[in-house]
Amino acid sequence: MAYLRAIAFVLAMTGAFVLFVPLQWLARRRGWAIRHGIQTGFCRTMCAIIGIEVREEGRPPDAAPRFVVANHVSWTDIIALASRYPLVFLAKREVALWPVLGFLARLQGTIFVDRSNRRAIPIVNAALAERLGRGEDVVIFAEGTSSDGSGVLKFNASHFAMLTGLGEDGAAPVLAPAAIIYAAKKAKGDGRFDVGWYGDMTFLPHLWSLMKRGGAKCHILWGEAVDPRAGDRKALAQATEQRVRALLEGGVAGGAEGGKIAPQKET
Repeated sequence: MAYLRAIAFVLAMTGAFVLFVPLQWLARRRGWAIRHGIQTGFCRTMCAIIGIEVREEGRPPDAAPRFVVANHVSWTDIIALASRYPLVFLAKREVALWPVLGFLARLQGTIFVDRSNRRAIPIVNAALAERLGRGEDVVIFAEGTSSDGSGVLKFNASHFAMLTGLGEDGAAPVLAPAAIIYAAKKAKGDGRFDVGWYGDMTFLPHLWSLMKRGGAKCHILWGEAVDPRAGDRKALAQATEQRVRALLEGGVAGGAEGGKIAPQKET
């Protein structure tokens, strides 16, 4: 099965560069609505090939634009979220330099941040505000890094700062917390499925490992929106972190739709 997944992945990526890339480039340049369907369709295909079944509990707020803040487990979080909704992601600068995936990220309008340069934060925040001002939904992983998904790391407050300015202009987006949990389709042991991409892991070995194991469920748990006018950037980051943490703990305790996920210690 792993070899079939690998072949399907290569064929899908080849087809994407022949058909998807030119059409998506033109659709984004012309502002065609089809660009949203191309993004979600491509990500659904990738999830199916890799073996990730995406399920949602709850729904994101109906009002738009939405500033989605989630915990971060792996690069698969991106395709899982984008398989459901057309979204703009914030990613570290290094992603833009990755072969193939970096190009696709740039094509989708990803905003990149140099996490080692705090002077770049205002520029990035202005880019986030501009995209939200255009009515686009934006996603940030406020932990600033990925982990094994067993807990929630402290949220970085830097990118919450632009919400204050938007609130003063009467254009504050909806602040939507979300928790991401992975579980095995066929529960074994504690039912947890580790797709974490952290430390010195490299992309291709990690991808191959996922393909060999297959059978993962990605649960996206949506929480109650946080009022973006309810405090400064630190207060907003703390409030959002608490809601994501509660979602994660509740999902684990509830087994994320009966997946029998055992609690894990936070890293």
